[in-house]
Amino acid sequence: MGWFSYPDGMDHEETLSLTPIASDSPWLERCGTLLRPQSDPALFGSADADLYFAGDGQPRFYVMRIRRRPPVLKSMTRHHRVSQCLGSADAQPWWLAMAPSTDSGCPPPASSIALIKFQAGEAFKLHPGTWHAGPFVQEQSALFFNLELRTTNEDDHNSLALAQLLRLNLI
Repeated sequence: MGWFSYPDGMDHEETLSLTPIASDSPWLERCGTLLRPQSDPALFGSADADLYFAGDGQPRFYVMRIRRRPPVLKSMTRHHRVSQCLGSADAQPWWLAMAPSTDSGCPPPASSIALIKFQAGEAFKLHPGTWHAGPFVQEQSALFFNLELRTTNEDDHNSLALAQLLRLNLI
């Protein structure tokens, strides 16, 4: 591992980097469900998002604009009250860093984090409590479908800093 120039202007001698795994890797089942196009009409099955919304929560579905950001992971976020769903709205490949849920107040260890590359037309449903960061894109900006709760960004946005910065190889 070599040197990497970080946006904070600091040099970090020991830098771990993550290379993406494929979206069809069995590892992803620990964090959620891969969603791929299906022919219509289709009956509900294992290829669908089994959604969870806290009893007092109201869903929010919107198109969000993500701007390209440096491929550096400093912190991760999770939501306990919803099974958030993300998918590209403009058919671009995209990346998401993920880790299985941990005990309260404990950020995920670097060894549990994976970088996943999603192809155009794929979406992902995160299990409640799954740590995530992204989406990351290579274009200047990208549009994403986002299904969460109306108040996710107000009362269920649990972020923690990682013990070590991770470089993301968006390949």
